[in-house]
Amino acid sequence: MNTMQQATILNPWVQEKISEITSHSAWHGDLTGIEAEALLRLKPSFTYLIRQGEKRDHFYLSFVRGEEFYHLPFTIDYSSLQWFYRNSMPHFAKDLKIFIPEIMHKDEADCFPLVQFAKTR
Repeated sequence: MNTMQQATILNPWVQEKISEITSHSAWHGDLTGIEAEALLRLKPSFTYLIRQGEKRDHFYLSFVRGEEFYHLPFTIDYSSLQWFYRNSMPHFAKDLKIFIPEIMHKDEADCFPLVQFAKTR
């Protein structure tokens, strides 16, 4: 069952969050970390993609900085009704436009989505 199918059985707020992520221009669906790195290789620093995590409401923000790749896990926080990421301190945001630059520690203008068709399995 894919992410969108799973969202249909969840509450409307979760459906909205799942829709927000799967319609994002950087959404690449079900990729491995190695596949994400192959797509990001030779791209400018802070080019990113979003991919599915191991569970229905877990995701990864994969990005390149110089010659290094980062795969930051994040999830939906049901108690606060926001996106959630922890790196020393918790980060919360109501939408991805704010959330992605915050967890990359960059301004929004410095973050570049890798726009491609989603890969499905």
